[in-house]
Amino acid sequence: MKILFIINSLRSGGKERRLISLVEGLLNYDDVEIQMVILSKEIHYKSILKTGIKIHTLARDIRKDFMIIPKFNKILKQFKPTITHCWDNIAAIHFAPVCNLRGIPFINSMITAAPVTAKFTKRYFSYAISYPFSDVILSNSQAGLDNLYVPLRKQKVIYNGFDFNRIKKIKDKESIYKKFGIDREKPIIGMVASFIVKKDQLTLLRAALLCNGMYSYVLIGEGNKLEEMKKIVEKEAIKNVYFLGKQQDVESIVNIFDVGVLLSNPSEHGEGISNAIIEYMVLEKPVIASKGGGTAELVVDGETAFLIDPKNPEQLAEKIKYLTTNKDEAVNMGKTGRKRIEDFFSIDKMVSDTYKLYLNNIKN
Repeated sequence: MKILFIINSLRSGGKERRLISLVEGLLNYDDVEIQMVILSKEIHYKSILKTGIKIHTLARDIRKDFMIIPKFNKILKQFKPTITHCWDNIAAIHFAPVCNLRGIPFINSMITAAPVTAKFTKRYFSYAISYPFSDVILSNSQAGLDNLYVPLRKQKVIYNGFDFNRIKKIKDKESIYKKFGIDREKPIIGMVASFIVKKDQLTLLRAALLCNGMYSYVLIGEGNKLEEMKKIVEKEAIKNVYFLGKQQDVESIVNIFDVGVLLSNPSEHGEGISNAIIEYMVLEKPVIASKGGGTAELVVDGETAFLIDPKNPEQLAEKIKYLTTNKDEAVNMGKTGRKRIEDFFSIDKMVSDTYKLYLNNIKN
């Protein structure tokens, strides 16, 4: 089986990490050969280079975008893939028709979130334009497929898989406290998310004001709204907020959390299956997350997490206080979350389910 993966870039992100984990897992199959097409030179996850797969870089030029089509066609002729698997809607628009014309099955994984949208809007068309040319629209959440009106006969869900090897080399908590100067005497509330309009660190900061210095807040990520959040912390004199920026060893930092939080902006974004929440659950952290999107497929409200209304700092503060006060319940919630990931969201399940999908769509 020859698999050609297509993605816009390998910058830091959950989708990109998931693709690399899939590649690494598929290479354990004796009948699999993989090549990859990237539409930029951006590679954050250097581990892909260690796999030894051939990577083709087709850097996009918006003014001459059509020029990448013959280059892609040349790769198809040389590699002769039995299946193509694309991870971005821009790439799908460019390459799905080409694969369709050449009779190469096209698996389309462009839907990685569950945006609230309506039919015949600009957002809907940006996805739907490639539906006719895709053999399968593969998403990591049912909510993503439903919200973007994917035809039922083309729908397929395979949940994110977590590679438990990632937590074998976690650093001890003391070294993390020391490295970042974090006050270990207060319960730590953490959030891993980019500082962009899709996420909602502002509600966490507002909840921090309501909690009046009771906790430490650790925020991991970067983005164009980071400086705005820092200014709010300074202006409101919010205590014990630590902005750590982009970090490679995220799991070691999440391990010091007492509660893992993920908040989204519902007018801009609906979560798919959040890698951040999976990391919280693997490390046995109770979760508080915004309602909406695919999060309800990942967590069990009241058992592994509390789902709260979006943009509700009062509700968030209440749940934080509850979990840090009822510690036995918080511990049980964390252990239940870990078990849920082991049962339904393992890397082995993700890889084997994807391999079976390929087999079912290869054309003889």
